[in-house]
Amino acid sequence: MLIELRIESGARAGHVESFDKSVIAIGRHPMMDLRFDPKQDLDVSARHGEIRCVEGKYSIIDPSSTNGTFVNGKRIARGTPHELHDKDVIAFGANGPRVKVRLSGKLASPTQVRRPREMDTPIATLHRSVDTSEQAESTRPATPQAAAPVAASAKPKPSTGERVAIAVADQTRKLRLIAGAAVIVLGGLAAGFYYRGSRANAQLDSLLKQVADERVAFEQKLGANSQIVEQWRKVSDSLERVARSAKGAQLEAATAQLQQNRSLQRQIMAMDPQTIAANNRKAIVLITSQLGAEKPSEATGFIVSGKGLVVTNRHVVVDKDGNKAAKILVRLTGTSGQRRAHVVRVLGSSGDSTDLALIQIEGVGDYPVVRGIASTVDAEAGSSIVTLGFPLGTDLPMEGSTIEPTLTMGVVGKSLKNVLQIDSWATNGASGSPIFDAHGHVIGVIWGGEQNTQGRVVYAVPSDRVNELIKNAK
Repeated sequence: MLIELRIESGARAGHVESFDKSVIAIGRHPMMDLRFDPKQDLDVSARHGEIRCVEGKYSIIDPSSTNGTFVNGKRIARGTPHELHDKDVIAFGANGPRVKVRLSGKLASPTQVRRPREMDTPIATLHRSVDTSEQAESTRPATPQAAAPVAASAKPKPSTGERVAIAVADQTRKLRLIAGAAVIVLGGLAAGFYYRGSRANAQLDSLLKQVADERVAFEQKLGANSQIVEQWRKVSDSLERVARSAKGAQLEAATAQLQQNRSLQRQIMAMDPQTIAANNRKAIVLITSQLGAEKPSEATGFIVSGKGLVVTNRHVVVDKDGNKAAKILVRLTGTSGQRRAHVVRVLGSSGDSTDLALIQIEGVGDYPVVRGIASTVDAEAGSSIVTLGFPLGTDLPMEGSTIEPTLTMGVVGKSLKNVLQIDSWATNGASGSPIFDAHGHVIGVIWGGEQNTQGRVVYAVPSDRVNELIKNAK
């Protein structure tokens, strides 16, 4: 069954495309079936969505576009197929290009693009005629003796009209030479500017294509619906939109920012989160603590000693008045049973950024430990990181009664003496989660953050304070 898509607005308004295939990819990427202008239709994502045909019925699906997809003015649910009918109008973004769907009747052939005809602009030339003929009568003697002899080689003196014509021709020639030189110079400057501008645009187009291709691999590795991928997609689309509209120095700055963003993405891609998780997951524990009369709360910790020493946050096991938890229970990854624990040592005070505690699992055992703790944080802003923990605690799905930590990827936002700021996802239950660098070493421990409608900032205690906590502990 054919489907005809008539583009009614946007840079490609007037185009009509017909398809007879089960999946029609839509976006600004060069590999899309229904492709929008990559420079002007910026409300459309690089890979915006798909139209799919199942059992003769067409549906549109928008998995994760930045600006959404609308059918007849109503935004469709993300990731859910929406059936299309004849004469439906699809908008890619609230203010983006609109496309009309035709599923029945005689389908028109694709519209031919008609380019404006070049206009011939004749250069008018002004010709001025100068009458150089002079009628002069001489009153000379009629007798032959009165006539003066004229030498054969002598040139007659130009008349007044002839002298005027010569002067005009000479000045005109000079003006033409000056005008010609000016045209050559201006033409050269214009060609230079055009060349530089065309070269910059070509480089930008090439860069954006590379970024789009790499982002596909990035999303496939991290999962198209993960928090960091969602944030990265918004940043990338915003940077691309700025770069497309920038010129001159602004274009250079936007291109540099795109390159930096691409470098960060490559750093994350270069990490091996699966190996980091495999080497450390069994050392991650779920902590349940009872502070006073409050409901038991859940948090994360990680084992640093084969004898059962666990690092977590101070606020997990000590209240704001300094009272220790009446009861602390620990569950190991891959197990269902709980073990009692008690506080061994704490660092910092209520509200202090050095929010750390060391607890001891009771009972003899040979416990798995994290592979290593960095002596100091050497990860600069933009460095990629991995966290392992239990955000939302046991409210997240688990395999039966056993528990498994959640892996989250992110980047370092800022590294200060007593605070490590990261761009990653965290919420209740993530307190005490270890942060791993690209080498698989613990560089910090999540302890809190700030959240508003724009997003969330996550804070962590740097690894040198963790080493201080566990030093000389028994």
